[in-house]
Amino acid sequence: MTDSAEWLRQGLAAHQSGNLPGALALYRQVLAVDRSNADATHLIGVIAYQTGDPMTAINVIRRAIALDDSNPAYHSNLGEALRVTGALDQAADAHREALKRDSGFVEAHRNLGVVDLARGRAQEAADSFRRALARDPASAPSWHGLGLALEALNRKVEAAHAFDQCLAHDPTHAEARQRRDALTPHLPLPVDGAVPSAPSAVEAWADVALQELRALCNDRSSGVERLAAIERLCTTLVSDKASAPRAVLEALEEEPLCGDPILDASVQFRLSGDLYHYERLIHTVIGNGADWPLDVAHAVYWSISRQVFLGRPLKTRLSAFTAGDLPRFYRWILREVRRRCAVSVAAPPVRAGGPKRVAIVTNQFTQPMHQPSRDAFDYARRMQDDFGCAVLLVNGNLLPSQIITAFVPAFQAMVTPSLHGAMPVTDGTATVPSWSSMDPSLSDGKIRDLVATIEEFDPDLVVSFGGSVLAADLFAGKRPTLCIPTTSGLTCSMADILLSFDGGDPTRGLPEEYRTPFAERFRPFVFGYSAPPPAQNASRAAFGLKDGPFLFTVVGGRLDDEVTPVFVERLEHLLDLCPNALVAFAGPVASLPARLARSRHANRLTCLGFVNEIRALYRVADAYLNPPRQGGGGSAAYALADGLPVVTLNQGDVAAVVGAARALDDWDAYTERAKRLCQDPAFRRDEADEARHRFATVDARHDAVARLLAYGRSLMDGWATR
Repeated sequence: MTDSAEWLRQGLAAHQSGNLPGALALYRQVLAVDRSNADATHLIGVIAYQTGDPMTAINVIRRAIALDDSNPAYHSNLGEALRVTGALDQAADAHREALKRDSGFVEAHRNLGVVDLARGRAQEAADSFRRALARDPASAPSWHGLGLALEALNRKVEAAHAFDQCLAHDPTHAEARQRRDALTPHLPLPVDGAVPSAPSAVEAWADVALQELRALCNDRSSGVERLAAIERLCTTLVSDKASAPRAVLEALEEEPLCGDPILDASVQFRLSGDLYHYERLIHTVIGNGADWPLDVAHAVYWSISRQVFLGRPLKTRLSAFTAGDLPRFYRWILREVRRRCAVSVAAPPVRAGGPKRVAIVTNQFTQPMHQPSRDAFDYARRMQDDFGCAVLLVNGNLLPSQIITAFVPAFQAMVTPSLHGAMPVTDGTATVPSWSSMDPSLSDGKIRDLVATIEEFDPDLVVSFGGSVLAADLFAGKRPTLCIPTTSGLTCSMADILLSFDGGDPTRGLPEEYRTPFAERFRPFVFGYSAPPPAQNASRAAFGLKDGPFLFTVVGGRLDDEVTPVFVERLEHLLDLCPNALVAFAGPVASLPARLARSRHANRLTCLGFVNEIRALYRVADAYLNPPRQGGGGSAAYALADGLPVVTLNQGDVAAVVGAARALDDWDAYTERAKRLCQDPAFRRDEADEARHRFATVDARHDAVARLLAYGRSLMDGWATR
């Protein structure tokens, strides 16, 4: 960590503790060595505002904005300084600038409400306070502001209820008490003379949240940002008030959100986890198939699949959905692709014997390689270099790379533009030939090019790397096809052979009518992992981390989704129990840092961003914490290779990697294992040894490839005798 970064951190700590002179001195030290540091400049302006000098605050914060105008807090704090000088129109503009940069910024919504109230715009003020409350239902100042706005609109009963909510969250709020008492004589009384009861806190907030949700869903002007705002509101509803989503869902049964079936169903699922809403959407698509563009239906399929992968559904309907409705939707899309794109795949003669030419077809391949890309490349290069096969790695880029629906949360897959057409792909000393499609839509041209490329290569065996690989499944029934799952559980694939992920039978326990179509194609298989070379000369300093504290690490490619508010609360509880511990998050992030900054342990939760050499981090970490998720198997396997003990619930790929003995049944056991690793050095050493021993059992990629090719041989022999 540089001196200026450390001074800024110390300044923030002093600022938050109320030591304004100490904070100011540290911020000035930062500027002495870095005149263009926007954060230090902004915070000096904040101190000027806090010490009663708004004009200086305005000038200094404007300098910070000139250095970096992307930070919404700068604009909102400028608006506050402008407000106290009486420049209300300029203040409103500043708060709107903040909201352009972050539509979920609670303080900016609330501050804009204060400004609009001062400008005599009570209805606009009420709307702003409602937006703030939809995102932070416990904000007493926002309830107070809403009460003032409603009182100005002569809506006395609603105003009284808002003041009641303010006092429920802050019983010492004198102004709210004064206004509530002043309203009492003006409230209507029923015949029996009793004062009408105010709605509960949950009822009041559910009403506010529902109004904001309807407004967002019916506002078609803000595109992708609107979907992000809806998702943030849904996250707040689900995280903070257990009964609020039920109240909202009951209201939505009476009156749907809007006329868009995708938005309506996806929001209701997001609030409930009830797969009924996805089932309803799937039936709508299939039942009105001719009216649905193929790429829209395809995007809906992948958006639903992603939520299932992230573990969002309730368990009650999950097995029937993943074995029934979701595969049925996939088969419908596959049929529609064949029909609408006029796909005609040749069926050449199949010779007996082992595969000599293998097409490995994947939905997504990226550089730098994410974990599934590394695995696909490793399988390809081993077939080529270790087993003498001619291999073509076909990157269909068949995940939605553009947002074309109103599905919440929006899903947009990453693509690598430099991978286009035929080109070699290299990692280390190994190179394999590849072909990539860069057409962003599911078009006739994209499908024709994929089919033509695979047919021109003329493979003995077509391998789907992962489930739901349309380009590979177009060859089902025409050439020998095999599917390697990249995660545990059922997979949608039409391949002749479906391999299991962890050696188990994912169809066990399914109703027979769902089980049979899968079970007859499944073969036992262990995906296996092969770790990259160990890191040399690793240090915490290279990651800006302190030596000394116990270091937990959370690793993944979808941390914004996987590190949920509930998981952050679990981490906060763990850090309460382990005062000498830190948590570092490794992986690409967008929204997570801002959420962690609001934690009471913000200074002990650090986002490292994408870490190119993950084993360097594992060498200096003390334990690996797995959030509740389906994926993560590769990162956990590499952790084991470095003797890094893993803490995980008994679900998903990580549990399969670490084994049943160390996959935990509940959060109490999860927390206890993590705490013991932190506080018991002898236990941690024993678990490190066990981790290395466990990795030896999953470090089996060569054997996995050999077994895959053996299955390919038996499949080809069967085809040859047809």
